[in-house]
Amino acid sequence: MTNRILKNQFVNSNLGKGIYPTDLEQSLSAELIENGIKLITVRNDSECKEVEYATEWTEYPIGTLYLTWTTCGNLKQTEKEFHQSDSSFIEVFGIGNNWLIWTDSDFI
Repeated sequence: MTNRILKNQFVNSNLGKGIYPTDLEQSLSAELIENGIKLITVRNDSECKEVEYATEWTEYPIGTLYLTWTTCGNLKQTEKEFHQSDSSFIEVFGIGNNWLIWTDSDFI
């Protein structure tokens, strides 16, 4: 799914913007909705590729949980078992293979 998103013409003409699944062609839209994705944001250039999925997963009751595939920035964050939490509302969990989960529990 991530590769399809990175190759999608509509996505690539809207880089850096929030894209709703319903903005995309039917099969990709249905797959995103079926997987509980409410919004994607994409970066796609020669130095950095990233697809961030904002989820509607009800297991995370406060704020938003994001699933991100990335080749950008601090890839240590994507290493399996990586965990970072500070006094803010952001928490990062590395799950391996360029994937991480981050949460934003700020209620505002």
